[in-house]
Amino acid sequence: GFTKSSSPHFHKQPWWSFVACFSFCCSYVRREFLSFVFDLWLSQVLQNDIDLLNPPAELEKRKHKLKRLVQSPNSFFMDVKCQGCFNITTVFSHSQTVVVCGNCQTVLCQPTGGKARLTEGCSFRKK
Repeated sequence: GFTKSSSPHFHKQPWWSFVACFSFCCSYVRREFLSFVFDLWLSQVLQNDIDLLNPPAELEKRKHKLKRLVQSPNSFFMDVKCQGCFNITTVFSHSQTVVVCGNCQTVLCQPTGGKARLTEGCSFRKK
């Protein structure tokens, strides 16, 4: 059977820690399920309709960066134009730090978990 936990603090954890753990597990399961369904759909489509030597760019873009026909990164460098002084700064797409303009110290982009989020009004172009 079950044994009682030896930790005296087991029942003193806040209830939201269990909710957070549950929601993380659900998001992980959902992501794995969607990945499985997409791979299944992709394999069916590939078996029927697609030339394997020349796959459509749309399908290649959706694949993981290491599972493409030719491996290519998802990240890129871009020129970002400041909305205040129109100074151009080179920024990495997945920057993990806040990037500010060299002239006017305006925030150009902020990091997220993946790609950096550009400030509204800033224009950019890929290099």
